[in-house]
Amino acid sequence: MDGLTQRKNKEKAETVQEETHDGGLKDKLMPEGTQASKLVSSASFRGKEREKWEKMITNVSDMAPPKAVPALKAMAPVFSFLVVLAEVLIPVMLNAAAVASAIIAVMPLDLMYICCGLILCFFGGMYPTTMAALEAWRQAGGKQALVYIRDLYEEFGAVAKASSKDDQIDADGDGVADVTQISGKELVLRKTKIALTVMDPDKFNGALQGLYAGWIGVVAVLKVQFAKTIALGSAIGDFMFKTVEKPLSAIFVHLLPAEYHKWIPVVIGYICKTIAISIAWYIQTILSAFHSAIRGGLMAARGLLRWLSDKSFIKIDPDDSYVDEVLGWSLAALGFYVQFRLGFSPPWYIEIFLWPLYFVESWIVWTISGSAPGQA
Repeated sequence: MDGLTQRKNKEKAETVQEETHDGGLKDKLMPEGTQASKLVSSASFRGKEREKWEKMITNVSDMAPPKAVPALKAMAPVFSFLVVLAEVLIPVMLNAAAVASAIIAVMPLDLMYICCGLILCFFGGMYPTTMAALEAWRQAGGKQALVYIRDLYEEFGAVAKASSKDDQIDADGDGVADVTQISGKELVLRKTKIALTVMDPDKFNGALQGLYAGWIGVVAVLKVQFAKTIALGSAIGDFMFKTVEKPLSAIFVHLLPAEYHKWIPVVIGYICKTIAISIAWYIQTILSAFHSAIRGGLMAARGLLRWLSDKSFIKIDPDDSYVDEVLGWSLAALGFYVQFRLGFSPPWYIEIFLWPLYFVESWIVWTISGSAPGQA
């Protein structure tokens, strides 16, 4: 028995020595405070965050309808990744917005007109509903919306800070955080209690209501503004549905089991609607590109002439001269040509920076084009 005890103690001592050696080697290779050490620490933290959210989402999935539970649990890793990604990107986006706002605040008005005009001239037609939504949002109280967004960010930040502190609590003193030793249901209840305790309900609810009211106003404006596009899409869809219903039904009858045949008209309706809306929005994109090129070109030209006059480089008053029209229409022609040559889609090296606009554009188009199933 003594020999067995001595052997176990020896193995334990060797294990401790190896761990100490590995830790010392790690400290030498990545001393605390270095960029590599910070990256490893950040990656480890994000991994723990993903595990925590995956555990919570998996547990909440049990409350869903039985048939949906397997799919929700299978998607839990994806949802947890998106949550952690949002935790990383939201502060970056808010900081970028703050920097942009500070630059705009000190930028001369004429230079701002030049920059906005060039963006409209060369890219406005690629995001027609986004440009219209920004204008509607500004008129509906965009500055107040920024306050609401900041309020929500502060509330979620307070919850995240309190949750991070909670993750370090070891009430039983066993050296392991309590949150890693409880079930998923207990974890959900624990984090929910923290959120309800920390958040200000009046501030949170007021921000949500303010943003929702602003968004409803924007959607109403866009629905009116793009009503002709939606009507054109509906008309094209109706014509397509009547034309292709019989031949496509004859094909789907042989491809689908008999119990699914009742869904054939609905499927054909969705196909026709998708194609029709795409055609209508492409026509609208051409019109928007033409309009934005003219508006942006004239805006940039007049801003440039005013700025040059203020700097005493030239003495031309845009209101008493045709130079701004000549320069503006020339820019407009170039802007529309560039947009047309690009297929009304920005090149990849620009789209990398404008990808949020793509998702916003898709969401707005889907929102204002939505209609009941079968309304092809």
